[in-house]
Amino acid sequence: MEAINEIFAAYGTYINIAIGAAVFILFTMFRNKLASLLLGITGKIIFAKYPQRRQGYKNSLMHPVAIYFIVLGLFLGIIINYNHTIIRDTFKIVSVLITCWCIISFISENLVDYLGTKSGDPKVNGIAVKFVSNLLKALTVCIAIVMVISELGYNINGLLTGLGVGGLAVSLAAQDSLKSMISGFVIMFDKPFDVGDFIETSDFSGTVEDITMRSTRVRKLDDTVIAVPNTKLAESLITNYAKLTKRLVEFKIGLLYSTSADVLKECKKEIYEFLAGHEKVESETIRVRFCEYEESALNLQIRCYIAITDLEEYYAFVEELNFAIKEIIENNDTDFAYPTQSIHIEYTNGEAK
Repeated sequence: MEAINEIFAAYGTYINIAIGAAVFILFTMFRNKLASLLLGITGKIIFAKYPQRRQGYKNSLMHPVAIYFIVLGLFLGIIINYNHTIIRDTFKIVSVLITCWCIISFISENLVDYLGTKSGDPKVNGIAVKFVSNLLKALTVCIAIVMVISELGYNINGLLTGLGVGGLAVSLAAQDSLKSMISGFVIMFDKPFDVGDFIETSDFSGTVEDITMRSTRVRKLDDTVIAVPNTKLAESLITNYAKLTKRLVEFKIGLLYSTSADVLKECKKEIYEFLAGHEKVESETIRVRFCEYEESALNLQIRCYIAITDLEEYYAFVEELNFAIKEIIENNDTDFAYPTQSIHIEYTNGEAK
């Protein structure tokens, strides 16, 4: 025993250095196995109900956790020989930074799949995911910076107060931009429309070409492109024709007042038969009615649903229907009415009144 004590007394420093070096070497050699073991255990605990996410969790954190074990081995190897506050504080700061790295890595690798599962759509809008990802990363970095500053011994109360006042000033100055970004975020996750959809509002109609956090680009029918602020879109009533499963065709035609009842019935019958025989028309929805006496016309109302969603096909069908109606009216020796006014002059004792 005394011999051992003498050896330690004579070579203690070298022995401690050797032990420290051995600890560091062992942690470095087995860093991947240690990281795999730790992540395997924590993955089973955190994702007990979602085992399919464990591998993604493990893959995203494997590298930073392995680096952490190298740092831990270095810390233990040094602390054996030099147990000083500065070493412990440095280890705390490095641990905070690696934790920040882990969170950012996890967000980058897993956020898309997570949001896709939550929304029921695995193809969640990439812009929205990128926005949320960057927001969470920025928040993580800010928290890490505050913790590091605190560990360095600085008073963070004044810093937080200054950031609060500065943040308020910035938010007031950028109120419209923030509102547009929030509206863009809502649009991307509520998804009233997607890129490629044909939409219509009270102000414009066109095909959506791009959706960003601030605005949505729409190509109008005249081939011009407009950038619409997301704030305006979020407050508008939007008709999305891409969501249609069928289209409504509804309009009126006016016939001359000289058209007889028999001719009117025949026109009505032939229009109905044309629609009923068309493969795109839902026959149970067809309505052809003599609906009203207008000031200068006898009006027929035509209404039906068609199994067409494409806009060009819809226009082609309407054109086909219009030609058919035109032929039916001409074949029945009547015509379309146009605004007229008849003036009746009454004569009394040879004088007009």
